[in-house]
Amino acid sequence: MKCVATLAAVLIAPALTPQPSGTLVDEPAIDFQAEVLGGGTIRLSELSGKVVLVNFWGVWCASCRQEIPELVALDQKLRRRGLVVLGADYGDQPEMIPAFVEEFGMTYPVLLDEGLAETYGVVVFPTTLIIDRAGRIRYRGEGYRPETFAAMTGLVEGLLDAP
Repeated sequence: MKCVATLAAVLIAPALTPQPSGTLVDEPAIDFQAEVLGGGTIRLSELSGKVVLVNFWGVWCASCRQEIPELVALDQKLRRRGLVVLGADYGDQPEMIPAFVEEFGMTYPVLLDEGLAETYGVVVFPTTLIIDRAGRIRYRGEGYRPETFAAMTGLVEGLLDAP
């Protein structure tokens, strides 16, 4: 009986332990061109040489509302070092977005997602991609957890320090 209880603990404990919501990857980023809220466009390939963080979010997403203030702080802290933060709105009417952007003080470009989430296979919101200076995705995180965000920030700083 003791053996069964030990086996159950070994099998159940990992399911109860919070698992990281991000994955380290090494794959080429898919180039895109997207319309920016307020005018203009951004093409990913034109950001070559910079570390790019693309965050897929929506006005309707409660977890996004928790994460966006941290993204704003990250943008303000690391922009001068070469980080480009892009927010890709998903599923909102364009007229809803400006008030949200103002309320949350979003200092980075907001993209109007016209198929971008589908291009990257995004189904969980928020989802964050970190793309290195060479245009390779190094991290894909789904959902928001403060401890995962802290680890993601460390990865961004490491990529910024790399030649």
